[in-house]
Amino acid sequence: MTLEPNIQPASTGRSQIPDGVQDRFLAEAVRRRRAESALRECFARWGYWEVIPPTFEYYDNLSVGAGPRLEQAMYRFFDRQGHTLALRADFTPQVARIVASKLYDQPMPLRCFYMGSLFRYEEPQAGRQREFTQAGVELIGANTPAGDAEIVALAVAALEALGMAGFQINLGQMAFFRALTRRLPPDLLASVRQAIDHKNQSRLAAALDGVEDGHRQLLERLPDLVGGVEVMDEAQALCGRLGGADAAMAALERLASVYRRLEAYGVAERVILDLGEVRGMDYYTGITFRGVVPGLGWPLISGGRYDDLIAQFGRPLAAVGFGLSVGRALLVQDRVALPVTADVLVHGCHEGACLALVRELRQQGCRVEVDVLGTETASLAAEARRRRIPRSLRCEGDGWVLTDEAGQRVLSQRALLAEAVGWARPPDRVKGEGL
Repeated sequence: MTLEPNIQPASTGRSQIPDGVQDRFLAEAVRRRRAESALRECFARWGYWEVIPPTFEYYDNLSVGAGPRLEQAMYRFFDRQGHTLALRADFTPQVARIVASKLYDQPMPLRCFYMGSLFRYEEPQAGRQREFTQAGVELIGANTPAGDAEIVALAVAALEALGMAGFQINLGQMAFFRALTRRLPPDLLASVRQAIDHKNQSRLAAALDGVEDGHRQLLERLPDLVGGVEVMDEAQALCGRLGGADAAMAALERLASVYRRLEAYGVAERVILDLGEVRGMDYYTGITFRGVVPGLGWPLISGGRYDDLIAQFGRPLAAVGFGLSVGRALLVQDRVALPVTADVLVHGCHEGACLALVRELRQQGCRVEVDVLGTETASLAAEARRRRIPRSLRCEGDGWVLTDEAGQRVLSQRALLAEAVGWARPPDRVKGEGL
């Protein structure tokens, strides 16, 4: 039985909320908190510590590293002193500011994670809202293939912690693309990048008209360089025909080293090499990747290396990380009925012994609701079933009447407390449960 709230629509505009934001309640709220709890536990097991930045701060800080599209999507406003503020649209600049200004004297590398709402003024649709929850991690102070591989492997672990099925990680190398296109003028570079991103061969060929043959041949191949290690073999062969391609070859070797470590982690089967993966924030300088799942038109995870961003806050530190959309993950999870909210419904007796038992049950970890509506004792079990509570309990003389799926029993307090040990369970665990 699914318990639905009996809510009548209000007749005034006060019941409305702006486009692009959502209320989360009952089962949806439980699913969201369980997902967040699963991610927190996953990140903690990998040695990451939570940072909690402010919801809004100075616009100049939040816009560091943002491209024009993200800047336009930011919610901006003024404080009473005339400073331009903004709601955060991305966590990474905030983490960069915190690390550069407050954590720079800590032993490196730093492992941080975050979780909370982001705000972007975009057209609302399934999988894209103006307020959305993002979780993510940042590994600071480690410019190594091992650091890159740890972040990609952690992305796999995070999706597994959420019970995602059939996902894959598309792993690219922005340093390779930048090495190939460093001589292109900005307008042409933007056109080439967009054509590769959309895998539009005709537009790419038109954009590359006039580019020297060797670079043109390799750039035209980028949208199709997708697969396993053979992708890097072909890319290295094409680079070998170019002059001055040392930086591009070094980027490919770095990617190969990352992939070998992912094989050692045992997650390489989840990873597709995609040298045409050139989308993302303008601050990416090395690997870049997306996590995708069948049936969802948006990536669940986006991440990469951004070694130049923290320096803009005064401390040159290498960094790599990813962000995960919690809301999108929930879209591809099976819906569940309203979950059990309590382990037992106790009759609203005001005797000291009854309330002392309630307190002791709660101290044991049980979730206990006390009836506050004056329900008749004969109707208590039916009320518990209606509220999806598996047990009801009332006092009777020196004992306690427990009603559950096995029927009705009279127990001593000692026997009741011993049995209640098996009732308690952490309400926010997700292992073995649907979200």
